[in-house]
Amino acid sequence: MSAYPAYDVRKIIHAARNPTHDLVMVYAHRGARALGRSTENSFASVAAAARAGYEGIEIDLRLTRDKQVVVWHDQGLGRNSDVAVPAGEKQYNPFTGEGWSPLVKDTTWAEMEKLHLRDESGFVTDERPILLGELLDFMRDEGITMLVHLDVKEAELMPYAYDVISKATNKAGVPAMEWCVWVPKGKLYPTPEVWEAQEWVQRALAAGDGMAFTLLLEEPAANTMDSVKAWAECPYLITFEIHVPTPGGDFQPELDYVLGKGFGVGSWYKGGDVARQYYGEEWAMGYDDSAFRNGIRKSGPEVKVMLYEWSGIQMHGGVLGEPPAGVVDSRTDLDTLLDTLRFTYVVADPFTDLGDRLAAIGRRNVSRMLA
Repeated sequence: MSAYPAYDVRKIIHAARNPTHDLVMVYAHRGARALGRSTENSFASVAAAARAGYEGIEIDLRLTRDKQVVVWHDQGLGRNSDVAVPAGEKQYNPFTGEGWSPLVKDTTWAEMEKLHLRDESGFVTDERPILLGELLDFMRDEGITMLVHLDVKEAELMPYAYDVISKATNKAGVPAMEWCVWVPKGKLYPTPEVWEAQEWVQRALAAGDGMAFTLLLEEPAANTMDSVKAWAECPYLITFEIHVPTPGGDFQPELDYVLGKGFGVGSWYKGGDVARQYYGEEWAMGYDDSAFRNGIRKSGPEVKVMLYEWSGIQMHGGVLGEPPAGVVDSRTDLDTLLDTLRFTYVVADPFTDLGDRLAAIGRRNVSRMLA
């Protein structure tokens, strides 16, 4: 018996495009790294997300010096690997943003594949960095059926990623171009015409390989609503992803429009008391986190914190920009996301089983996605 749900990826796509109140979809951010106590963007974190029953993952893509597409978040190697530190340099410390962290773009794959990944606490593991092609092969061989949201860190890598994805399928033989969803920054591609002006996109559409796109809105612009309306007419749009820090704030009109048209729309979600669950007194760290721990102690037991882009520590409520006094960022409150803003899926870092929490409120009916 498989350890993973028997999903049909085309039914997942249909559910994403046609949301219902009884299903909130979950995309594990860089895999279920915290839930699985594993390394981010790794085989283990993807497998943990699949075992939890989530129907999607979000992964990050970067390009090495020799044009290999690697599943990697940071610009540098310091936080998430055991890259050797030259004499006279210090090991990279994500709590200060200082130390040795050579750039992925300046590193060859031959150099990178020899490294070992660090887990979320900074300890070196047996896992190594992986290529996009290796991840897709792993999912096929394991029988993992999910949507894969591609967080494209560099536009330059997309033609190379397409060459990889266009050759891959899942275990059922469904082409990966149908279920690997491009999620670049929306401001770069305000209309389908701008997206389709790329040579590799023209090749993909001409070849009939399939195409899947999610419009990501993070930064307000004068033409945002026009962009939303243009993409709403695109046949290969899967969903929208819109970041609404506070109800009635940035992107509220766009969110209302999308929901009114019946589209699926997602939000980033960071839930849980991270200070207690993740950096409790008993949790050892592989980095020098003394200043961070002292900050937690001084702030009191109820403080909520996160590591955002591992560039420094910011307190809960100031994680994604400073909201007005007394207003909590909606992306940290699941009730606000689902009941007030009415999002249909979340891109989440679950520290506990988010599926169970959603099931308890009648929002996790996955039956229509099963094969």
